Amino acid sequence: MKKFIVDVKSFFFTVGEFLKKILTCIKNAIKPIITKIMRYSGLAFLAKKLRLLPNKVKQAIYGLLFIMPWLIGLGLIGIPLLSKSIRMALSDKYYFIAGVGWQITGTWSDFTQFKRIITSEPYHLTQILNTINDISLVVPLVVVFALILALMLNQKVKARAIFRTIFFIPVILLSGNLLAGFQSNQLLTVPAIASGAISSILSDYFPQVFSEIVASAFEKIVLILWLSGVQILIFLAGLQKMDKSMYEAAEIDGASMWELFWKITLPALIPLLYINIIYTTIVYSNLSNNAIVQIINVSSDQNRSLAGTLVDEVNYGRAYSAALSWILFTIELLVIGGYSLMVKLASKRYS
Repeated sequence: MKKFIVDVKSFFFTVGEFLKKILTCIKNAIKPIITKIMRYSGLAFLAKKLRLLPNKVKQAIYGLLFIMPWLIGLGLIGIPLLSKSIRMALSDKYYFIAGVGWQITGTWSDFTQFKRIITSEPYHLTQILNTINDISLVVPLVVVFALILALMLNQKVKARAIFRTIFFIPVILLSGNLLAGFQSNQLLTVPAIASGAISSILSDYFPQVFSEIVASAFEKIVLILWLSGVQILIFLAGLQKMDKSMYEAAEIDGASMWELFWKITLPALIPLLYINIIYTTIVYSNLSNNAIVQIINVSSDQNRSLAGTLVDEVNYGRAYSAALSWILFTIELLVIGGYSLMVKLASKRYS
């Protein structure tokens, strides 16, 4: 048996040496060709000049080259589509004429579609306000739950890799059809909330506004846990990079676990809070169960008797749908900006 293991090791070592020699020969054959290409194309001159630049400038150039494909895609695809969407949202009508193509009518300064949403569509306006409240409530809850779960999963417990995998599974499974199925079968809420038991108890002891907020949070508790997978991983990455010597020094000075969290852990995770706020807001705002998304894609009235505004060209059309989309985008910006500002103001005490 030992002789067999020695022979196997010798075989793989011989194969490795053979492959190494082949790669060396290929490198020696290609290197003169690459050198000539760089010399005649001017790349060698640029590489020489690049080495003479300050490190900060080189890092900026590397970063620009890294995002260059995205910038090219944004310029060729993203900006034209965004411009067209803005033109649609600010038009009176966007319709198709046979032999001519899609036409936009109206002047942008009239804000026809936005005025209609505010003055003539009370159901849509109500859903927009509900969307603002919904996103404003869910985003901080998801971030806070993700932070708490990350702190728990960062502890040295048995099978913690399995627990981390369990919390990440919803990220893989989360899709429009699956989410719609869960929602239709009332699997995204707590039975006690659905029956109104918790709401009635809270209203007996707390003000109505507070009880409604808490009840809404409990009502979405399953969805909040489902949306926390990526945020947990981001927080875990930050927690695992913490300098343990700082915790040891603070514990020697008599700091409690509560003080360690507020004085060391949380200040170090503040940059990750911004990332998670942005990510959570964008992901949650574009789920299929979002009220504005439902109006655009599923049904435009509360009785669900009409199709979504995107396909209902008679009553609404693409211009109206574009206006709703930009309202949703504005809501996302306001939520991200509001909570980022709150984090920035709160982090001043640590600076």
